[in-house]
Amino acid sequence: MFAFDFLNARHGDSFLVRWGPQAGRVMLVDGGPGQVYEESLRDRLAQLPPDSRGIPRIDVVCVSHVDDDHTAGLLKLLRQIQRARADQDSDPFAVQSIWFNSVDELVDHVEPGLSASTQEIVDRAGEESGAVKSSYNQGRAIRDAAAGLGLASNPSFDGPLIEGKQTTLHQLQVTVVAPDATAMEELRKHWREARELQDPTVISAAYSDDSIPNLSSIVLLLTHHGRTALLTGDARGDHILAGLRTTGLLDGAGPLHVDLLKLPHHGSIRNVKRDLFENIHADHYVISADGVKHHHPSEDTLRMLVESRDPGDKYTIHLTNKIGFAMSTLDDLHNNRKFEVSVRSPADSALVIRVGDEA
Repeated sequence: MFAFDFLNARHGDSFLVRWGPQAGRVMLVDGGPGQVYEESLRDRLAQLPPDSRGIPRIDVVCVSHVDDDHTAGLLKLLRQIQRARADQDSDPFAVQSIWFNSVDELVDHVEPGLSASTQEIVDRAGEESGAVKSSYNQGRAIRDAAAGLGLASNPSFDGPLIEGKQTTLHQLQVTVVAPDATAMEELRKHWREARELQDPTVISAAYSDDSIPNLSSIVLLLTHHGRTALLTGDARGDHILAGLRTTGLLDGAGPLHVDLLKLPHHGSIRNVKRDLFENIHADHYVISADGVKHHHPSEDTLRMLVESRDPGDKYTIHLTNKIGFAMSTLDDLHNNRKFEVSVRSPADSALVIRVGDEA
């Protein structure tokens, strides 16, 4: 079984990857913003198969990148476990490990010592920019909470998750597609420019337009018994394609086919161009958004997706929420085309997609 539970994460991301017999193995990817943990994620996790102690087990928590609409729920999860231990209660959830890249770690991977040499500038940027302060505080909080709980950080990767690294987790094959070398070089340039100019606004501006979170976003290709899923976080399309080419997953012989593609950045037009959809074809396209805060997904993104496919192709576009302007655009595009549209029912906490048989 290879299944995905996309929760109503409002304008963010939060979903479960489940695989193996009875889909008993679990990866939690992101935790959504605001009240998502209380509204849907916590109860969904409570239904997971238990470990030998009877505690719902999560094999790995993956933080795609540090941004409130992805991390707020994960912090609440880790803090609930902290409170239980402080009260000498049983852990509410048995989290085995965490996959997480800090921006500092990525910068230092390209140029060792660079992050320490710019720490004072980054701290000043945090004083002047709410975006910098929020991201840095959340990143540190996740790192500290995980360490305090004794969770192994990136145990299968021996360092940050970057382009080309691979591991196998209980028969789930994992290939890291991004951050790619170009993205990490762009991060390094931001930090070096800030250091050379002694100017925290260089970093503040990059956080404010989302470039730093998007550059650091983890992209994973998951494979289980021949079925595949490409999970893109908020990465830019050009970096996704570059990573696929470098890892040999996209070889120029034709588009890469995956069973499931989670669209990057909730379908924002800022992250994609037509070539992303021309080079990656999927049976299931998933958009996690509510259409309220940021007008995601963009109508132009939907048009590029549909127009990249032959009219006779059969595939499904999934929405975690019913979004009027998105539904109207897809309806206009549907003429003489074979694609279907699936929307999470308001009565369901998650949109469940199964792409594999029992195995």
